[in-house]
Amino acid sequence: MSSVPAQDTSSATLVITAPAEMIGPLAYSARCRQTLGVLTELIATASSRLIISAPFLQPGTGISAGVLNVALKAALERGVSVDLVTTGQSLSGLDIPSFRRIGTGRLRVSCPTTNVLNPKILGSHAKFCVADGDAAYIGSANLTGLGLAGHIELGVLVRGPLARQVEEFCELCHQLGLFSEV
Repeated sequence: MSSVPAQDTSSATLVITAPAEMIGPLAYSARCRQTLGVLTELIATASSRLIISAPFLQPGTGISAGVLNVALKAALERGVSVDLVTTGQSLSGLDIPSFRRIGTGRLRVSCPTTNVLNPKILGSHAKFCVADGDAAYIGSANLTGLGLAGHIELGVLVRGPLARQVEEFCELCHQLGLFSEV
């Protein structure tokens, strides 16, 4: 009895942020995607679980306003469980209670434990977004105006087992006490 090998659905795509006047030529020449579009897609397509990790969030942009905010609210309305990992300072600029009142989704907010103990220490500089363990952005962009549309930022959109590993890494950080729910 022969078995057919499982088809490998892994993939990786280059993702960039650049100043507005350069994003078109860079994205075209490098055959890559834009950070804001990839993050929007991941949040908008998550069906059960979404993890967003960025040490720097900014009021008025990123998940607090604009397209990512709309996508995140829609995910919560769909019942998606959302994990947000950031610093205490970044949380001070977000209206977390309003996110928690949306839909049936669960919002778990965490900070690196070292940041909880000493706000001067980030505790985590990791920036990633994982949708359902199937697709993940891993890169350098913070969820700030410049991180999403101004600085030169580089990342990858991965699909397949590596995305699941990123999700498992985040859960392990919670289990080991590296991330603390706030």
